[in-house]
Amino acid sequence: MVWNPFRLLKTLVHFEVAGPLSRGLRHMPGMTDSGVTPTALDGASLEPEPGLPMVWLPGAAAAAVKSLTQALEPLGYGLTTAPWEGAAALVNTPLVVWGRPGADLALESALEQLKQRAIYQEARLIDFCRPDPAVAALWGSLDDGVMGGVSTSQVHWQGGLRFAGHVSTANSGGFASIRTRNLEPPLNLGRWQGTVLQVRGDGQRYKWILRDNPGWDSLAYCRSFDTDADGLSTVRTAFLEMVATRRARTIPAATPLNPARLYSMQLMLSKFEYDGALNPAFDAGAFGLTVQSLRVYRQGPQPVVVLPRETANVGHHLAAAELTGVIPQAEGFEVVGASDRLPPQVNPEAVRAILSALA
Repeated sequence: MVWNPFRLLKTLVHFEVAGPLSRGLRHMPGMTDSGVTPTALDGASLEPEPGLPMVWLPGAAAAAVKSLTQALEPLGYGLTTAPWEGAAALVNTPLVVWGRPGADLALESALEQLKQRAIYQEARLIDFCRPDPAVAALWGSLDDGVMGGVSTSQVHWQGGLRFAGHVSTANSGGFASIRTRNLEPPLNLGRWQGTVLQVRGDGQRYKWILRDNPGWDSLAYCRSFDTDADGLSTVRTAFLEMVATRRARTIPAATPLNPARLYSMQLMLSKFEYDGALNPAFDAGAFGLTVQSLRVYRQGPQPVVVLPRETANVGHHLAAAELTGVIPQAEGFEVVGASDRLPPQVNPEAVRAILSALA
């Protein structure tokens, strides 16, 4: 393979770094990987969409699932029945129903486990399985051809955002990537703590990169992540944990990423990690990564525990675990534990529907 000057021109045109030629040449056939003429899209157009609130009923029987689903759907709630021991984190789950999920698990132990779980609020930023034409037009290839290499990548829309191609270490190269053009004004995610990528990979280690400066060669804030060759992976990345780099060299004195002004996003496969270290999972040749969705997250409030039946010392156990719960009464329910009031994120009608369905 030999270096392709057309790919370099295509890169410079897409990212509008070819001077006055960029605007005129970008409408020529073959100048965009997305196949879509660039249209206006600014950071203010990308608004996180809150996720469906979920009720967690661990290990529920089919009859309970059916009755609860029918009761909760009109109120805008979903239902999950993941096993008690299997859920490492709770996402958009304001209500948990406890009904002795295991014979050896006492309420006190269950509440202590619940207290230790990570609790997140998530919102969808981009559904790549249903791409907006303006979102599709943002993405373009940025490979080692800019420095004489011969790696090639493309953007496809196949079950999501498909980053695929061939990476080669020839000509001192060894990376392929796709990047967005700058958002103007930038994307403001200052109210969130990080991003969540839902990806289907090939077993290689990739990089997720954000920039809070519009400069072409500005600091790149990176997070490396491994992929599963046989299934989906969830990549949760805290903004504060992203590493400031320039050309794969870390910049320890750099300020943290500012999520309130994000100008661009990038996915990369590189033979290098950082500061000259090699990517231990790198494999030259064909590669492919599909991103199904991009979400944002932040720490969520503790869920309210619904107990369909009276349990001894329930208020004491809840208070000790710093949790709030509800128990049924002859008419309605009582809020006990760390608070005597439901938090604002919990709809009282949902609590009544749960207690009625499980009575």
